[in-house]
Amino acid sequence: MTLEDYQADLRRSYVGGGPGAIVSGVVWAASAIVFSQSGLQAGFATLFFGGMVIFPISMLLCRTLFGRAGVVAGNPGGRIVVETLPMMFVGLFVAWLLMANRPDLVFPIAAMAVGAHYFNFRTAYGDVTYYILGGLMVAVGAVAAMGLGLTSLHTIALIAAIEIAFGAYLVLANRKSG
Repeated sequence: MTLEDYQADLRRSYVGGGPGAIVSGVVWAASAIVFSQSGLQAGFATLFFGGMVIFPISMLLCRTLFGRAGVVAGNPGGRIVVETLPMMFVGLFVAWLLMANRPDLVFPIAAMAVGAHYFNFRTAYGDVTYYILGGLMVAVGAVAAMGLGLTSLHTIALIAAIEIAFGAYLVLANRKSG
């Protein structure tokens, strides 16, 4: 299987990754709601535990809503995505460690960790859109971390909007690849 073959297979099976980005954006939106009503710890717990259901829910959407079959056996592209998870979890762990002493950095660090996770999706899916998505998320996190006018709630809501918008774009761009 060539690089182009496995990228096309991933785009077909996962609708360009759009459903995953949308589900992730919805998790960030839920986190924003919980954060605004119940505080930092509950908002972060919503983001962390909600993040654990992103892949299964997006897979369900790909299969049921878009009628996509799974990836071809032996497709190495999925490993590229999975291999980004440990560093994202390290970033989320750092964010959690900062909760007591630097609560203002929790969601900016989380945004940068999740955004950085998307950079390897460029290789997995063969779509430069992921550089833009990841770059925007890292930039939002960095601006917020530097105290340049984004509160935690602004950061969470902005990340949710970015992911949902990019996810919708990816779905539209890949809706015929099935």
